[in-house]
Amino acid sequence: MWNYERMNFRRMDRARNFHGEYGHGIHRRRRFFTKEERIQMLEDYKIWLEKERQGVEERIEELKKTL
Repeated sequence: MWNYERMNFRRMDRARNFHGEYGHGIHRRRRFFTKEERIQMLEDYKIWLEKERQGVEERIEELKKTL
């Protein structure tokens, strides 16, 4: 449903205009989500974190082999 990697909750979609000022532009992200959507986003984020952890562990093992 939702791809957490594409979502950034701390930043609103703002684009700089040619004067270097920020404006909201035409495309805005939704600010309010249903509970079901938030649960799905958190579950997707959890999966992403688990894959990231696995990648870090694999990299650590690769580095240990080179010692």
